[in-house]
Amino acid sequence: MKFAVLGSGNGARAWCAQIAAKNYPVIMWEPLEETEDFKKIREEKKMFLEGDINVGGKLLGATMDIAEAVKDANFILVVVPAFAHEPIFKKMIPHLEDGQNIVIVPGNFGGLRLKKMMKEAGIHKNITISETASMPYACRIDTYNKVMIYKKKFCMKIGTSPNSKNDEILKVMNDIFDGYVKYIPAKNLLEIDFDNINYTLHPFPVLLNYGEIEKNGNTFRHYMDGITPIISEKMHKLDEERIIAGKKLGLNLQDCLSQLKMYYGNNDTKTIYEYVNSNESPYKDLVGQSVYGRYLTEDVPGVIVPILLLTKKAGLDLPIAEMVVKLASFLHDEDYLASGTTLETLGIENLSISEIIELTS
Repeated sequence: MKFAVLGSGNGARAWCAQIAAKNYPVIMWEPLEETEDFKKIREEKKMFLEGDINVGGKLLGATMDIAEAVKDANFILVVVPAFAHEPIFKKMIPHLEDGQNIVIVPGNFGGLRLKKMMKEAGIHKNITISETASMPYACRIDTYNKVMIYKKKFCMKIGTSPNSKNDEILKVMNDIFDGYVKYIPAKNLLEIDFDNINYTLHPFPVLLNYGEIEKNGNTFRHYMDGITPIISEKMHKLDEERIIAGKKLGLNLQDCLSQLKMYYGNNDTKTIYEYVNSNESPYKDLVGQSVYGRYLTEDVPGVIVPILLLTKKAGLDLPIAEMVVKLASFLHDEDYLASGTTLETLGIENLSISEIIELTS
C-alpha cells in the first residue's frame, strides 16, 4: 500500500511518522511554499513522533507536486484545517484514480464538499471518502522532522461513503495505529460531522469570556480559565441540542463528555468542567487565545452553521446554536449564517434529509 499525506502541518507530519513507522511508503505533499523545513524533509526523508507516542521512520519522499503525491496512492490523507479543504480538493480532483481511498482528517463536512466539487468538475471515479471528527492526538511540531505528541486519543470513530467499504478502511487505520489508537465504525459521514465536539467545546468559553480574552489573550487558557461550572452548564445545554438534532436525522451521536472519556480516558466526572480539570484532561497546558481565533472563525461557520441548517431542513430549531451564531456574527461583523458552510456550498440544498443520509452513507 502507498500513502499520500496532503498537508505539512502538525497533524500531517504526525501522520507521516505514524505511517512510516509501519514501513509503508508514504509521501508528504507541501501545499504552501518551499520552506527550509520542507527542503530538509525532502532531502532526509525521515519523520518522528515523541512524547505520548515514540515512533518514526523513513518517508518515500516529500513533494510540492500534487500529481506526484497522489499517483498510484492507495490512501490519500487530507490532513489540513477545514478552510483548506476547497483549494486542496480543487488541486487533487483532476489526479484521482479509480480504487483510491480518501480520508479527511478532520472531516468537517469535507466529504459532502468533495462529492459536490467532483460532480461539478465532471470527475466520476470509483473512490471511497472517509472522515474522522478530529485528529488522533494533540500534537505540535517540535523540529522540522519531529512532532511532539502531548496526548493520544484511545479510541475514535471513522465513517466512510460508501459505508459498505468502512470495514476495509477500519482495518487499515487500525493497522497503522495498532497499540496506540483504536478506530471504531460510524454509521456514515453525517454522523462524523455531527459528532464533532468542537461544536460544544469551543464557542461558549470564548463568547462568554470575550473581554478577558481581548485583554489577556496571550495568557488565557481556553479550557482551564474559560470553562467555569456555570459556563460548563451552558455547554451541556448546547450539546443536548446537538444530540436531539442527531436523533431527528437518525444519527446515534455521543454527548461531549462521553467522547472526552472515550478519547482521553474514563473517569467518574459528571461535567465538562470536572473533566477538563481531571488528571485525564489533555488541555491543562494550552495557553493563548484570540477573540478572532479559529474556535469562533472556523467552528461557528464550519461546524455549527451546517448542523443548524441541516436540522432546520429536518424541521427542528436549535435556539441555543442559533444564538451562538448570531452572537459570533455580531461580534465579528460577519454574517456567518450566510458566509459559512451552507447547504448550497455542500450541494445538498435541493435534497431531502433521506437523500442526504443516503449520499453520506
